[in-house]
Amino acid sequence: MTTLCDCPRSGLGQWSFRLFGTPVRVKFWFWLALLILGSDRDPAGVLIWVAVCFVSILLHEMGHVLAFRRYGRWAEVVLYGFGGLAIPDRGVDGAIPEMAVSAAGPAAGFCLAALTLALAVLTGGHMYVNRYMFLPHVGVVLSYKLLLWTHSVPFYMHAATLVNDLLFVNFYWGLVNLLPVWPLDGGHIARALLEQWDRYDGRRKSLIASAVIAAAVALAGVLNQNSWLAIMFGIFAVSSLQLLEGERRRPIPAYRRWRE
Repeated sequence: MTTLCDCPRSGLGQWSFRLFGTPVRVKFWFWLALLILGSDRDPAGVLIWVAVCFVSILLHEMGHVLAFRRYGRWAEVVLYGFGGLAIPDRGVDGAIPEMAVSAAGPAAGFCLAALTLALAVLTGGHMYVNRYMFLPHVGVVLSYKLLLWTHSVPFYMHAATLVNDLLFVNFYWGLVNLLPVWPLDGGHIARALLEQWDRYDGRRKSLIASAVIAAAVALAGVLNQNSWLAIMFGIFAVSSLQLLEGERRRPIPAYRRWRE
């Protein structure tokens, strides 16, 4: 059934291209969502933010695409208002392949974050770890040698913004994406695990867990005055409830009636 998180079908303002043979479609709403999220920055900061998100989310989805290819599936990538989708020609079979495909996207982002962090530290930067909301966040203070080499405060500040945006999107968002909430990758992993454990009722249980956790995160966003988190996970909670209602309306298979 259709939910609030579904990708819009309209191709208005869509940018299409191919990357390593993979069709990629970028919806107009993708750019609009990024501009809204970065609206508190100066023009240079907005450009850095949009570029980092575009490259990082595309890399994330290509991670899924490569995992699909590992199992003999071909997929296309769609970037839209809620991030990105890797849409295969047909699904994979089995819990292990499903979890591997779902984990491949965050893994690609973690690799980019690790590379960014390693380069920053090797050039004299200092890593720090703090807590943003309820998850750890890694950042870097770049070496002041960079400022001495370039003699440009704006360049130093933009470089620091670039590095920390890369870490935020690929590490912190990667952790958020692993929460067992539908339609995040963690939600797909949780569904695969629960369906493996309970083939008759696993999907419904995963949607219940998704709705509860998403509502809790949305509430945490409200309490911490984080409107992005509150709105995003509020929508996820509603979408999970919509799917749960769809599950309730489905006829109960004969084998399940017999079991009960």
